[in-house]
Amino acid sequence: MRIIKTYQGKRVVDIRIERAAGSQRRVDQELASLGDNTPNTSAVERHNGTARRMNPHQVRRSLAFARLPHVRQTVSDLVGGVYNFCRVNRSLRVKLNEPVGRRQYAQRTPAMAIGITDTVWSVLRLLGTVVLPNPCRS
Repeated sequence: MRIIKTYQGKRVVDIRIERAAGSQRRVDQELASLGDNTPNTSAVERHNGTARRMNPHQVRRSLAFARLPHVRQTVSDLVGGVYNFCRVNRSLRVKLNEPVGRRQYAQRTPAMAIGITDTVWSVLRLLGTVVLPNPCRS
């Protein structure tokens, strides 16, 4: 989905939602699985803000240079791996059945939340993992 905002000065005056790829049935199916009936950008914007904060090459004014596309892609892939496998996300924590000392919640990463892994990875483990190329990326 693509959400196009029209501005007049600093104020949003119109919002247009367009399907960028895929069928409308598939879009409706995904929205239903998320519990929504209209697309919104809050999750995407939150993810983009986190990615910009973790990757200095995406910040508008910085001293970090990555002119070559493969360097930008590699750094983005590393940031995505660290975010999904190495950093716990407070909103994904689950309450423990039996508190362990003062701990009442089990911390989880996004990869743990969807069942890819059952432990928080170290960056060293992430860097030592062989990753197959993504067939969807050209």
